[in-house]
Amino acid sequence: MALELTWGKDLGAFPAGAFDLVLGSDIVYLEETFEDLLRTLEHLCAERTVVLLSCRLRYARDRRFLRMLRDRFSVQEVHYDAGTDVHIYQAQKAGRKDEL
Repeated sequence: MALELTWGKDLGAFPAGAFDLVLGSDIVYLEETFEDLLRTLEHLCAERTVVLLSCRLRYARDRRFLRMLRDRFSVQEVHYDAGTDVHIYQAQKAGRKDEL
């Protein structure tokens, strides 16, 4: 089953903390959505949830998002592809530092 999800909207339609894995690809680009995206990740994730985000860091605002994410989650870069300039970050709710 697939459901539409808009950052920060109607989160009650998704069980809080019920996901083991959250994948995001190239979702960090609109600064005005950063707070809603973080609120959505906080809702979807339990401490055991692993978040994998792949992105290019094109602008200063993209690095700002990573700082905001680090305020709420433990974050580490797990892969960087220099050929495509794509970073992959693993995040878990703050206080949790497990690796895959």
